[in-house]
Amino acid sequence: MIEYVKIFLPKTKREVKIEISLPRYYDNSTLFDTIYFLDGQNAFKDSHAAFHRAIRATKYLGYTASITNRKIIGIAIYNAESDMGRINEYTPFHITNAATEEWKNQDITICHNFCDDLVKVIIPYIEKKFNTSQNRFIYGSSLAALTAIYLGYKYDVFQGIGAFSTASFLCKEEFNQFIKNNIKPNIKLFLYVGRQEVSDGSYDQKLYYNTSLELYHFIKKYSNQVRLVVSESGVHCEAAWEKQLLDFFSFLYFDNIIYRY
Repeated sequence: MIEYVKIFLPKTKREVKIEISLPRYYDNSTLFDTIYFLDGQNAFKDSHAAFHRAIRATKYLGYTASITNRKIIGIAIYNAESDMGRINEYTPFHITNAATEEWKNQDITICHNFCDDLVKVIIPYIEKKFNTSQNRFIYGSSLAALTAIYLGYKYDVFQGIGAFSTASFLCKEEFNQFIKNNIKPNIKLFLYVGRQEVSDGSYDQKLYYNTSLELYHFIKKYSNQVRLVVSESGVHCEAAWEKQLLDFFSFLYFDNIIYRY
């Protein structure tokens, strides 16, 4: 069951659309874990997705709930939709490796404001509306993976992070310094990357893979709660990310993988 709401974000100064995926038999007396999805239009339904293909998370939420004996709500937060709107909203660090001249006009305060609104407006709204547990998780892919990691380590809110195809090469030095200063070793971090990824012709095809590998080894210095999954054939798209969702969800709840494609 999907519910739709719109919430005004006071610091971001925009109305955000949110899709909420509820278990079929919702019971207000039951505690629900929550997983927040950035780029929310790409989370649940192909018909809503920017490129007509979502990660189809609802069926994996249901499967995970059935084998963990947990109840899980998925919250999909739509992005700002325009190219620069998304760049500003999902990049908490200064871009030093810009694909276009326009990206150099990025404003990181917009991302910081959005993150504040997510934590202080969206999450309280969800937790007032539904009977939720303290098990909160955050998912992001590509640019939004940067934001997911930033949210996970900056705020004492989330217990696990899914960062798929992290575009850390855009702002590598500042990003690494942030992790070094803010990492929380008790928070689970799931990283995924495909070996065939490239999202822009100006970037080397090995860039996503190499930087994800570097990020994994960098974080391993500070935390054992990190997993990297690599797909030899993986490209930069929702269809590839969908294939790793169960590995991500299982990592949040178990030490070992419970399902393998």
